[in-house]
Amino acid sequence: MYCTQCGFKIEDNSVFCPQCGYKLEQRTQQNPDFAQNIKNSYNGIMEKPKSRLLAGILAIVLGSVGAHWFYLGYTRKGVTHLLMYVFFLGWLSQILAIIHALKILTGRMDTDAKGIPLTD
Repeated sequence: MYCTQCGFKIEDNSVFCPQCGYKLEQRTQQNPDFAQNIKNSYNGIMEKPKSRLLAGILAIVLGSVGAHWFYLGYTRKGVTHLLMYVFFLGWLSQILAIIHALKILTGRMDTDAKGIPLTD
């Protein structure tokens, strides 16, 4: 039998999952939505809010290579910054990164690429 919350393999007579502590329903067969439960658990973990302070620091320190964009999930913007840096426009990329750092730290940019609000 498998835990319906985390997918951990457990003994058939268990009441609680030893991995996540979830109280189990007594079933004799495997949950038919096992794959969906695993996907939902993964999405729940991956959609944790990002830190506003860390994004701002990344923009200041490594902003010329687009580290803050990659952290926030904006891959295309991150690649654009990286390409600007590679093709000798590092000064422009750094100026834009400092502007973005100010927007992030002042709260004008307050969500990541998935629309999840940044934490303080």
